[in-house]
Amino acid sequence: MNIRIFPLILLLSILFATSKQQGRRPPPVSAQSQSTQQNAGNRRGGQPSATPSLSRGGPQSPPSSIDDEDEELDSDGNKNFVCPKADGLFSDPNSCRKFMLCGSWRPWSQTCPPSLYFDGKLKFCTFKTPQLICGDVSEEETKREEQERNQDKLPTCDPNQCQLPNCFCSEEGTSIPGNLAPNETPQFVLINFSGALNELVFEHYKKVMGYSSKFSSNQNRHNPNGCGIRATFFLNHEYTNYAQIQWLAAQGHEIAMHSITHRLPEVWWTDTANYSDWAEEMIGIREIILANSGGSSSNSAITREKLIGMRAPYFKPGGDAMFEMASDFGLLYDSSVVAPRGTPPYWPFTWDYRQPFDCSNNKKETEEKKAVDGEDILGSRSQSRGRQKRSTKEEMSKNRKKLSIGEYKKSFEKIQKTPKQRVRRNSPFLGRPLKCATKPYPGLWEIPINPLWNEYNTCHHADQCVFPHATDDDDIEDIVNFLKDNFERHYGTNRAPFQLNFHVTWFTQKGHIKALNRFMDYLLTLKDVWFVTYQQLVEWMREPKRLSELNYKCENATATTCTRPHTCVVKHYLASDGYTAASEDNFSKSDTRYMPVCHSSICPQQFQWFGNHAGKKHNYKTIMQLVDDAVSTDNTN
Repeated sequence: MNIRIFPLILLLSILFATSKQQGRRPPPVSAQSQSTQQNAGNRRGGQPSATPSLSRGGPQSPPSSIDDEDEELDSDGNKNFVCPKADGLFSDPNSCRKFMLCGSWRPWSQTCPPSLYFDGKLKFCTFKTPQLICGDVSEEETKREEQERNQDKLPTCDPNQCQLPNCFCSEEGTSIPGNLAPNETPQFVLINFSGALNELVFEHYKKVMGYSSKFSSNQNRHNPNGCGIRATFFLNHEYTNYAQIQWLAAQGHEIAMHSITHRLPEVWWTDTANYSDWAEEMIGIREIILANSGGSSSNSAITREKLIGMRAPYFKPGGDAMFEMASDFGLLYDSSVVAPRGTPPYWPFTWDYRQPFDCSNNKKETEEKKAVDGEDILGSRSQSRGRQKRSTKEEMSKNRKKLSIGEYKKSFEKIQKTPKQRVRRNSPFLGRPLKCATKPYPGLWEIPINPLWNEYNTCHHADQCVFPHATDDDDIEDIVNFLKDNFERHYGTNRAPFQLNFHVTWFTQKGHIKALNRFMDYLLTLKDVWFVTYQQLVEWMREPKRLSELNYKCENATATTCTRPHTCVVKHYLASDGYTAASEDNFSKSDTRYMPVCHSSICPQQFQWFGNHAGKKHNYKTIMQLVDDAVSTDNTN
């Protein structure tokens, strides 16, 4: 051997031996733990997230008070932790990088993704900011939040008193309106899109609904009566094209409210927004839609009477402040509350009585605090938490437990024959509980979100779902099967409405688009499946009719459409808080916005925004100020 090479080989050998001695062996992670951490990263589902909580200026600098913690997870670190509640997410007392996942009183230690830390109040992983709470929140604040969510004053369902058309409830939440049998009940599909509507998504949405060409109003996807399928659009204001909104409304699709700002942080909607804020966001966007989409026309497709539905941003209901606002302003329905996953799924209900599932995510205080061997909150057997080998795609496809529609029906019939017991499913939010109503709001409908789920996911918007094996645009079988499995959970049991909730993200991936089209084609082969709007669903629930009695008629497209859209160029003035409108005489920052509307005559003086929905330069008023003026006028008269 060359003598000059020998020292180099010796040095490399020493370095290798040293690194082997000093290297840290990562802890064993079971397949279930990987799935759990993956679900815990889904912030939109209210669970810990790998997505940072961003302000408009991006991530803030970390505070110096929190030390960096890079220790690996100790496989025995959960032995001394006692779950304060049966199910949920809790801070690790020894590390801000970690949190404890409790299921059926059993703790499992989890670690946030790199560079993220667990916030004890928000219950998800985020960047270190001055607002980050490392550790559990104070007992006083916990009690205050629990009191805000206390539903003891909200009565449970009384079917003898709650009668259609203005009230509907059932003890388990799974009963079909009108006591119809499943095979007599239409299977409604609610396809809906949340967010801004503009050129980035408009053509994608049209293709999903079966519009064959850019300028055509003819559809090639039809309901059993031969009419085109219908969808619902939950809109927020920023970057929206109001000419396109008007066109969709003229074709018979529903337009609903989703807020003006869609602001961050997400917890603003639950922790900060009051009655006036919710009115400004939801009624404000209603007035903006009316003003910019030709609502003043005598033959308009959009009128105030048609804008009667809402959805809270991020599926973050605001409790009584939100529901009272919706009730006072005469809205027909809300669709912000996420129901627990399960079979059979939930039907919509009215807020005359308490919802049929637990929003607080808490077990009863009388429940014995002991671990039970059975299904935990994650829907898996506790004994299966050991180390597992990840299956290959072929093995998973072979072993995938899939129930046929017939098997779902047999299971549902067995459930119906067993004696009824009051079993309240827990909220799917492992972190903070939902902020539901604590008092009745008669006649206000709630269309709950039945989540999509499988062994990898519990997702509320379809674009939040994870498909580990769908890496190729042409490899769509996993996605199609996932959608079919979730649909059959509805179709094969109580036929509760099946929702397909989308953001623009779904349509940025060709494989997802192909899978959705194939799934839609499958649904259209079923002659008892109807694609309807949320308003059409509520109309049917108020007066349920059997499949044989349905007599939907095709809507005549008599409403006017935008023949010559116009783009308004307006200034956007903001106050120092970054979210409230300001005037051109007193603003913190400004920019220029380009906003397509139906006609040049309806351009606002400045960009419409929170606090100035009319877009006036001076003397503008909030929604509640206008309400106070109207009340004062009535009292004077």
